[in-house]
Amino acid sequence: MILEALKYVRYKGEPREWKITGKDSRADSFVEFSNINFLVGKNASGKSRSLTAIKEIAEYVGGKRSIEDSTFEDESFEVRFTDGADKYAYTLAYRDRVIESETLIVNGKEALNRETKKIMDLDKGAVIPFPEDASSPLIFRLGETGISYFSKLVLWGSSLRNYNFTNELEKSTFVPDYKQMSPHPSYSKYTMSLVYIFNKGYEDFGEAYINEIKEHMFHIGYENITDILIRESKKGFGLYIEEDGKYCVSQQQMSQGLFRALGLFIRLTYYVMSKTSVCVLVDDIGEGIDFDRSRTMINIITKRINSSNIQLFITTNNRYVMNQIPLRYWNVIERKQSMSIFHNYFNSKEIFEDFKYTGLNNFDFLATDFYKKGFNELED
Repeated sequence: MILEALKYVRYKGEPREWKITGKDSRADSFVEFSNINFLVGKNASGKSRSLTAIKEIAEYVGGKRSIEDSTFEDESFEVRFTDGADKYAYTLAYRDRVIESETLIVNGKEALNRETKKIMDLDKGAVIPFPEDASSPLIFRLGETGISYFSKLVLWGSSLRNYNFTNELEKSTFVPDYKQMSPHPSYSKYTMSLVYIFNKGYEDFGEAYINEIKEHMFHIGYENITDILIRESKKGFGLYIEEDGKYCVSQQQMSQGLFRALGLFIRLTYYVMSKTSVCVLVDDIGEGIDFDRSRTMINIITKRINSSNIQLFITTNNRYVMNQIPLRYWNVIERKQSMSIFHNYFNSKEIFEDFKYTGLNNFDFLATDFYKKGFNELED
């Protein structure tokens, strides 16, 4: 399942209002996405904040967050998903942590409407009783079998993974049991133990899984890694790399750049090999890694993800990374007062394609504001 489009606003009509919108901001247009999405923009444009909004939406849809526990008292969003030939359109709005509206349209048919107290069992084609306790999102409401009536959407929300590329906590955290699915208490809800994912990959795919990770690490300049393994210490179980077939280095002893790249490849390689349909958020990719390694890492990621079931949202303000990312994957975020306006290939195709005639680096697409008006912007 792919998040196809999004509109989002918090504290609507208040001085602190902030929203995500497409280029035609006057119409509050949707932002459309592909399966690879790089979010770039100048400082304070809303890159990380947009990732957070997507994560929160997933938490509501997946039943991981209640309205009572929401970070903000006032939010509303509209999302569109595509799953093969199936189309889903879901909306949720609440004020003062009380839900005001919630709807779901599946392939053009209304499946959920909080206002009219309608919930459809799509498999049976029958209306089911509206619950007395409707304070939480109905999208996660379980049926008699214990499975949600809208299980595909719930699966999208519950399986979303959030990965902060500069996360120091993960590097210093060892786990008591690397075979348990539940996340370690030190991690956030959406960050399963990296040790667990690595072990799961090895159990499912054997040496082929490790060899692919090693190959990726080799291509970005870590040629001396001969093995990747799990070991136990007084602190618990952690990741180790073997260098030159002679000695092991624990995750705490690894350089930041090495560990960040290793962690990302462990996750993405497992998702690709297991053919998992998952949405992955990566904040600040490229931080702590030099130009050549960043460039090669981006090439590997885009090639492996492009033909997979994975949807990727990545933020960066690293000019070397930007210069390596094809513009068709860019979402340039322009901050204008209370709005983060997305410019991308869907709503600005001509401008994006015209840029190749300038002879400039991709970074200049952002730095010169070419993304706003194209050649007219350069002339100004």
